Amino acid sequence: MFEIGNGRPADLLALASEVDRLQRLATDLMLFTDGHLNIGDHAPVLDNWMRTSRSAACLTGTVWDHPTLPGAGRPIVTSDLCLLVEDMGVARTMSRWYRLGRPYGSKHSS
Repeated sequence: MFEIGNGRPADLLALASEVDRLQRLATDLMLFTDGHLNIGDHAPVLDNWMRTSRSAACLTGTVWDHPTLPGAGRPIVTSDLCLLVEDMGVARTMSRWYRLGRPYGSKHSS
């Protein structure tokens, strides 16, 4: 959320960045609606995931290959969840696509 006014300086660079992020989300959702799903191999893997909530629905889990977060097997809470397609093993948050690994509580394969 951006608040401009009430003595707060306008952070137009951050606002432009949010507009870009929302435009990418809208494009991804439109492509999905048209039957196109091309998240590629560069989407991070969210393992041991489960649906959770804060003020908005999101996912929590252990992430691998995240483009901006360092480390492997790092616990995270995603940005707002916009699309969850468990049958296809994908989720789209406000920020990016995730390829879903095992859901929380699932048994490891031997």
